[in-house]
Amino acid sequence: MAGLWVWAALATALAAPPPAAPLPFGAGESVTFRITYAHLLAGRATLSVEPSPQGGRGVLQFVAEAKSQGFFSWLLQFRVDDRTLSAWDPATGCSLRIEKHLHEGRLVRDQLVVFGPESGMASVTDPKIKETRFDVGPCTLDVLSAFFVTRARGVAEGEGMTLPVFDNGRRYQLGVRLRGRERLDLPPPLGKGVPTVIVEPLLLEGTGLFVKAGRLMIWLTDDARRIPVRLRSKVAIGFVSADLESYAGPADRGP
Repeated sequence: MAGLWVWAALATALAAPPPAAPLPFGAGESVTFRITYAHLLAGRATLSVEPSPQGGRGVLQFVAEAKSQGFFSWLLQFRVDDRTLSAWDPATGCSLRIEKHLHEGRLVRDQLVVFGPESGMASVTDPKIKETRFDVGPCTLDVLSAFFVTRARGVAEGEGMTLPVFDNGRRYQLGVRLRGRERLDLPPPLGKGVPTVIVEPLLLEGTGLFVKAGRLMIWLTDDARRIPVRLRSKVAIGFVSADLESYAGPADRGP
């Protein structure tokens, strides 16, 4: 269960232009997942959106949190307590900063990355990374913002998208492809038989945000909100699954 969370990639033209349509998320949105392995509880995770205390008016802060719970945490004495905060500017579609606090077993890691969207430079504070400044190109995304940009833009059938991502001292391209559709029975307020699309981020390695190894599939509601309702990652034996437990819509729109 090392690292519950994962996401991650071109140039300014393909980076993340602000969508013409209203954003499918906003301040006040909160999504909670129940994480299981072999149908047994392994932990819980939340994704939420807040007004950013940094970066100026209109900037959003994305928060991802994951904590181990249940049988595996007790049996293996392996505790996970991860918190990641990302600031993203909807007006430009660019990342401004990402802050990670990862506690996974004996691993403890704190990292801060501050992006200069116009200069194309990123400053990194992390004892495990020797360099402190990187030329990442203009309007490169952090790994958490890349997930929300995917929701904002949507993944077209037969086309997919490519995003520029900088994470853990590396800049690379993240491809996202549509893999299928499925109807799911979901908790209120979403209900039964909800149409979803299944997308796959094409990653070369993990990033400490979702699962660190294995193929990741993500289910999003097939509507304008594109709410994440299921994540499933193949691991050495079986799958780790994160299934929607509760959803609250943006404060200005309700559920």
